[in-house]
Amino acid sequence: MSFSTVLLVGKVALVTGGGSPYGIGRSLVLALAQAGAKAVYATDLTLTNIPSLQKEVIDSGSSCQIHAKRLDVGSEEQTVAVLKEILSEQGLYPALFCNVPSNLDYLVGRTLQNTEVKDYDFAISVMQRSFFLALKYGGQALATTSSSKPSSGGSIIVTSSMADVNGAVSDISYSTAKAAVASMVKPGAVQLAASHIRVNSIAPGFVRTSIVATSASTFSGNAFNEKLDTEASKVAFDNTIEPIEITNIGVFLVSD
Repeated sequence: MSFSTVLLVGKVALVTGGGSPYGIGRSLVLALAQAGAKAVYATDLTLTNIPSLQKEVIDSGSSCQIHAKRLDVGSEEQTVAVLKEILSEQGLYPALFCNVPSNLDYLVGRTLQNTEVKDYDFAISVMQRSFFLALKYGGQALATTSSSKPSSGGSIIVTSSMADVNGAVSDISYSTAKAAVASMVKPGAVQLAASHIRVNSIAPGFVRTSIVATSASTFSGNAFNEKLDTEASKVAFDNTIEPIEITNIGVFLVSD
């Protein structure tokens, strides 16, 4: 699916988990740029893949500015700092995509007894706590008005998972965190509605991303595809979702 190149003209977005070499975050940044966004802030713990992402946007003919920001999504201090920086630079902030990559270890069906407390705490921090911070402080940012944005409003979109309703596809840490995220969407949407802020979640199944390929290193080329095909063979219909399928939903949800 392709969108009009003027669909998101003037919009600014922040995408967490945008630093992966192949996945939902990177795909979102590209799609937002191609749909006409003014600027997209791609954040992650490591930014080594952002230059190639910026080049890909330029090569596509888009004039969208792609900014790289290091962000630990579980950090309140860093989250607030990045949001303030964007507001200072752009004067508006209409979209926040919470696409936090997990670790493959959470998707391999680790048993309850093999799940360490530190693993559980990490999953809650990276997936659940990060979304709470996005709702709280992202909501404040979206409610901020300026000369370039005279009224409050915007969109917060989080990548949830089918694991929040199906306990058989991942370990208890991942399923619990994603279920919490899905539950937070409802009160978040209700409480932010008065500020004209929409809150939605996208709950995909098995997506072809670099996180799925490996949690220890990055595959590329045939090795990458072979690894993903092996993982896909374990899934119903022997098929995985392409990141663009999730991206298309995200662009639709953020549009007016």
